Amino acid sequence: MTIRSCGTRRGRRGRRGRRGRSGFTLTELMIVVVLVALIGASLSTLLIRQQRFHRAVVSVTDSRARMRDIATILPTDLRSVSSAGSDILTFDVNSVQFRAFVGTSIACDYPSAASDSLIGLPPVRLASGSRLSAWINPMAPGDLAFVYSDGTEAGNADDSWTRFTIIDTLPSTNSTWCPSTQTPAYTTAADNSEKRYRIRLSAKPSATAHKTGAVIRFAREVKYSAYEAADGQWYVGYQTCTPDANPTTPGTCGTRELLAGPIMAATSDTLTSGFFLVFYNQTGTRITDVANKAQIARISIGIRTASESLRQATATKLASVAGGDSLRIVVGIRNRI
Repeated sequence: MTIRSCGTRRGRRGRRGRRGRSGFTLTELMIVVVLVALIGASLSTLLIRQQRFHRAVVSVTDSRARMRDIATILPTDLRSVSSAGSDILTFDVNSVQFRAFVGTSIACDYPSAASDSLIGLPPVRLASGSRLSAWINPMAPGDLAFVYSDGTEAGNADDSWTRFTIIDTLPSTNSTWCPSTQTPAYTTAADNSEKRYRIRLSAKPSATAHKTGAVIRFAREVKYSAYEAADGQWYVGYQTCTPDANPTTPGTCGTRELLAGPIMAATSDTLTSGFFLVFYNQTGTRITDVANKAQIARISIGIRTASESLRQATATKLASVAGGDSLRIVVGIRNRI
């Protein structure tokens, strides 16, 4: 009987001991809290780093898209200029100001008033499918119109382009403008409802020199340049300019619009500059003096985007991301002679 009694007491003490250790000690709880805090901090750091990285990737993607804008817009504007005709007005290693040709048309009709400086243009869309007027954006006051004059002699020995400033543009669907009934007819009755323009010029064209059907080229003075913005970053900007009365003098440029960036800081060193232009003559000799701008035959354009945001986002100084993105284009001037 005594042995059973002792065994029962030991069993009770064991059960009481097991019930007493059913929870965690303070030390164990502190270890768990510390581990959870460390894991949470690690995850937060990882998520923040990934968020910064994706933000940087979006920025790089946008920068590349803007670089493609430069690769499309600037070469297109430069190819059609005439360096010999003083279309390039001024330049340096980080900027260029020139007359960009933005459209073309023909002189369809002249109003009968002797003092009127209006010229009628054919509609952009013709029922025949022909294109006598073409532009991405319609002309605007301040743009230039170069009207072709075939002179008085046979052949093209005395042919020239007469420069006018556009004072006003008048859109209308009036079918009496560039009418289908005139001879020669540049429109048909099917075009009567199409939108057309008359442009008012700074002077009346000569009826003998600028005949009906004369080609008109529309130009807009523009400037591309690198600049440092208020945020301390560098960008490539675009400006439209008011032409000077002197055809060879650069005009005053207006508000700058963002075209590309951020880029690396612009400097006079083409090996490091975020935006640079190098001008060459026909023999490949570099031109740096604006006085020799009529000899320009080729322009090399370079742009380098900044990579600092990507390097900071990845929290690394690896050389693999230190170079950034770059683009280089070579443009041949078509009308240089």
